[in-house]
Amino acid sequence: MRAIFVIILVFVLSSVLLSVSAERKVIEADGYSIMGDGPEENPAVAQERARKDAKRAASEKAGVFVESLSEVQNGQLTKDAVRTISANILEVQSDPITVEVIGGIVIRYHCHITVVVDTDIVLAQLNKGKEKLEDAIKLNKDQEEYTAKNDAELAELKEKYKQATEAEKIEINKQVKRNEAKFTATQLNADGIARYQRDDLDVAIEYFDRAIETDPVYSAPWSGLGWIHNDRGEHDKAIECFQKAIELYESFAPAWNGLGCAYNYKGTLEKNPAHYHKAIEYCRKAIELDREYAAPWSNLGYAYDKLKEYDKAIECYNKGLAINSADAAPLSNLGNVYEHLGQSDKAIEYYLKAIEVDGNYAKAYNNLGYAYNHKGEFDKAIEACNKAVALNANYADPWNCLGYSYNFKKDYKKAAECCQRAVKLNPKYANAWNNLGYSYGGLGNFKKSYEAYKKAVELEPDVEAYRTNLENAQKRL
Repeated sequence: MRAIFVIILVFVLSSVLLSVSAERKVIEADGYSIMGDGPEENPAVAQERARKDAKRAASEKAGVFVESLSEVQNGQLTKDAVRTISANILEVQSDPITVEVIGGIVIRYHCHITVVVDTDIVLAQLNKGKEKLEDAIKLNKDQEEYTAKNDAELAELKEKYKQATEAEKIEINKQVKRNEAKFTATQLNADGIARYQRDDLDVAIEYFDRAIETDPVYSAPWSGLGWIHNDRGEHDKAIECFQKAIELYESFAPAWNGLGCAYNYKGTLEKNPAHYHKAIEYCRKAIELDREYAAPWSNLGYAYDKLKEYDKAIECYNKGLAINSADAAPLSNLGNVYEHLGQSDKAIEYYLKAIEVDGNYAKAYNNLGYAYNHKGEFDKAIEACNKAVALNANYADPWNCLGYSYNFKKDYKKAAECCQRAVKLNPKYANAWNNLGYSYGGLGNFKKSYEAYKKAVELEPDVEAYRTNLENAQKRL
């Protein structure tokens, strides 16, 4: 099972930065579970079932708050999106269990839960973007279906137990223990997802590992680990995890999409076209499994773009937009394709369309800045990139773009400051090191210029321009 909050390089997802004052809303709800009316059950698991029921009720109440925040900025969240976000934002303050004995042998566990919903956490979930939200919705539905099936199985076992022979009861008790293990694993996985959504990755890994230990044939936590490894740039590990998830549950489209995403990352990092062909294969499998799934179309478009099959890339991005027209990422990606085709004006048109869809999408502003640079409109490029870094100061690309712009305006001091920021954020950013070398040269610091160019060549030795710059810098020493 198991969704993938995918997204690769170009597909940094749309943000929804809402101007809402901080607020903490307290929600109370109740949940129940019953045991003692049939087969042997673990009291600790029965209590966790009551907590799960209480969390579900609290999540439904939190949905009203999530929807109201979205509407502040005219957001159009579906009910599924509201439910999905609500499931990951609850901060449990207390969840005591009260034991009630009914009829002498039946025990009802009552959980009264108190949770807090924080505006900042809600906004962080909304800012995950449309593509990640799409994957989260698919995971949430799959998780709910899996849990509902497990609950129905337990109810059926309890009914069978009433008319069972002693030998049959022994077998039913074994099946109940297996059912309890599956239940426990789903709850650990849900906790892992919630922590992943809050970027608490180390704790999320702990939950996913415990879920796998509890139920080794449960695929969902393997996908969870895959998301985290992708986010951390550990793409070989991500591939292993997604492959394990698929081995256990072959029909879950987001796992295939995550696998394709990981290969797209590898293709970019290793400059190996074979990885893009694998990405295409896996993304097409995701599409085959789910025709209403936009994310793999974007990842498919990216692979074709990198392979310079631009007509196919354009087709894929447009198909993704046909499924989800509210996502700015494919529009920005279409702009990238037209940039690669040397059509900067058309690229700018698409970047502006992306910004129109989502005015807080830093990637589109960054790409717009590069397009203006290519046209020699450096002031417009600076304006666009300043907007990008205002939205995300830890985003290396626009800092590099600013450095490029200031270099051409001969403001080498500002250029150096921006490029330094870029390489600090991404020490493996060869183009930023190259631009930094140019800045130092303009400032007359030829030793630092040589060192920066040398770093660019070490990172990307096949780029002729970097090698030429290094040779020229060496002559000035």
